[in-house]
Amino acid sequence: MLQDRLTSIDVDVYSDDPWPPDVEWAVAELSDRAVEQRGRFAKRFGWAPSVTVRLDPSADRDLDLAAAIAPYTIAMTGIATNGGVVVSAADTGSSFVVELTPTEHAAVLARLAELGVGPDVLVVFEN
Repeated sequence: MLQDRLTSIDVDVYSDDPWPPDVEWAVAELSDRAVEQRGRFAKRFGWAPSVTVRLDPSADRDLDLAAAIAPYTIAMTGIATNGGVVVSAADTGSSFVVELTPTEHAAVLARLAELGVGPDVLVVFEN
C-alpha cells in the first residue's frame, strides 16, 4: 500500500487560486501546523512560518489533509522509504503523479469503476 511506502509528505499551504470552501478546514489546520513547525530561531526572532508543512503519512489525519488540498496546492511531494518521489502534486491542480505498484494500480482502477469513472482518466507511464 502506498501509505506504507511513504516516509514523509511535504505540502505547500499555498495556491494560485482562492481555496475552495470545502477545503478551508484543511487549510486552517495546515496553517496552524506551519506555525507549530517553525524552528527555534524562527520562533525566537518572530519569523513567519514557512508555507511548507511536513506531514506523517502513517497518520490517517495527515493523509486526509494532504488529499484535501492536493488538487489546489502549488506543490506537494511524497517521499518513499527508498528516498524516491512517489507522489507529486503541482501547479494548482494541473499536475498530479503517483507511482503505484501493480496491486495499487488495480485497486485504483477498481475504485474508479465503483464510482462510474473509466480507466482512461489515468495516464500510465512505463518505467
